[in-house]
Amino acid sequence: MILATADGLTVYDSRLGDRALLGLKVTTAVNKAGTAEITMAPEHPAYDSFTMYRSIVEISRDNELLFRGRPLYPTYDNDNCKKITCEGERCFLRDAAMRPYLYQDTPAAIFADLVNIYNSQVEAAKSFQVGTVTVTDENDYVRLESEKAGQVADAMDKLVERCGGYIVFTTNDAGQRVINWYESLGYQSSQVIEFGVNLLDYTRSQASTDLATRIIPYGAKSEETGEYVTIESVNDGLDFIEDADAVALRGVIARPVYWDDVTQPANLLRKAQQYLATSKMIITSLELSAVDLSILDKDIDSLRVGDTIQVRSRPHNVDDRFLLQQRTYDLLDPAQDKVVLGKDLATLTGADVAGDRDAMSELHRTEHIIRADYQLGIANAVKTTQETLFSLIQQTSDAIRLEVSETYATNGEVDSKISTTMTQLADSFNFEFETLRAVVDENDAEARAQFETIRNYIRFVDGNIILGEEGNELTLRIENDRISFLDGGAEVAYFSNQMLYVLDGHFLHSLQVGKFAFLPRENGNLSLVKVGD
Repeated sequence: MILATADGLTVYDSRLGDRALLGLKVTTAVNKAGTAEITMAPEHPAYDSFTMYRSIVEISRDNELLFRGRPLYPTYDNDNCKKITCEGERCFLRDAAMRPYLYQDTPAAIFADLVNIYNSQVEAAKSFQVGTVTVTDENDYVRLESEKAGQVADAMDKLVERCGGYIVFTTNDAGQRVINWYESLGYQSSQVIEFGVNLLDYTRSQASTDLATRIIPYGAKSEETGEYVTIESVNDGLDFIEDADAVALRGVIARPVYWDDVTQPANLLRKAQQYLATSKMIITSLELSAVDLSILDKDIDSLRVGDTIQVRSRPHNVDDRFLLQQRTYDLLDPAQDKVVLGKDLATLTGADVAGDRDAMSELHRTEHIIRADYQLGIANAVKTTQETLFSLIQQTSDAIRLEVSETYATNGEVDSKISTTMTQLADSFNFEFETLRAVVDENDAEARAQFETIRNYIRFVDGNIILGEEGNELTLRIENDRISFLDGGAEVAYFSNQMLYVLDGHFLHSLQVGKFAFLPRENGNLSLVKVGD
């Protein structure tokens, strides 16, 4: 069952036929507010039921809340159909102001105070209860400050960026919304993302916007002297640290870093060493797109944002756990659901984490066939035709292989399939259309021979049609206003304006004109006689 409401009013219920929508999508992501899109026709009962920025929109599937937020703005198409874009409830934190602040406390205490400041300024429908906080600091002390006023959302984001962790919203037994701050999400899904089964795309990229091989750390600023704490007193008189291997590889890349809450040089040195250990690395990001198989089989563990998923892909030399970073639900067409997983790997050299491509002598050809058979509405209407296009790009050190398969399914059964493989080599680009090319090559010679035979008898010259075997004395030429008979290339007769013109005529037996005819007699004479009534 799928249910969407706005301020408690039913916008869509999959069990009711009078509130059909044109579109209903939800996108959720790790540490992001998420979005929803609701598209409806002008005659929909809830067409005018949304108050922008105020209404509370909730979307659930099988009693699981997928989205809670508010409508931002509508857009209208040529038929006046309305698409309403909504933002998730984490964006509610933007509605409360944050005066200039200075915190020197534990992460949990700062988090709770920020939530209380927010709750004191907003309506009850947008307030949150402080839930579970598992994020800690090794010194149990965080300094967080701002000399300017801002929004609670900014202070919350700054706290999470400083200490890490994940903001997660839940509902308690009393029906109140709860905001939690977890150090890790931790749930390991039993569903596996596997190449050739439900893995759709694989992307690898390398970047490091904060790359540094030398760190110059600064701590808290002294109120008496106005100077910052440095590490010179505990670092042989040097105010910086560097990594010899990283410097040898990339040269000196110096970066000053500030820790406003560190007052002891020894603690500042330790933080700088930890920072340098990561800043010298090249970050390799792996991003995968996959299909949640639980939409096909309810007994399979479903995938939720924040889950840790085992991913196996032999061609990419991957067998590791990935965090599910983003998920898109197409609630009216579950076959279009999509999940995105990601993982960042840090290495000094930025080596190919996918393994030595030259060692991959074989790549597996895969066709992804995903069939969705589901019910919509109380009439159990079944989607009878689904066309799905999947593609897979496989790359080795000397070739890129692109494979596309297209399947047509009716009630879950595959009716037909077309497969095309394209291979790009270092010195050529060769498209191999598997069956088509073989058929064309096999019949090409015969087709050309038949075409040449026809061409000998039918030719198109200067806009005219010439009939007759090429080289013959007698031919027929068809023009726009004339049909000519040619003998040796010279015109001897022609039709034009419903008349026949003949240069010379020879009649072997008789000549009839209308009801009269010239008929030869036995004695050799020629008589003109009437032959018709």
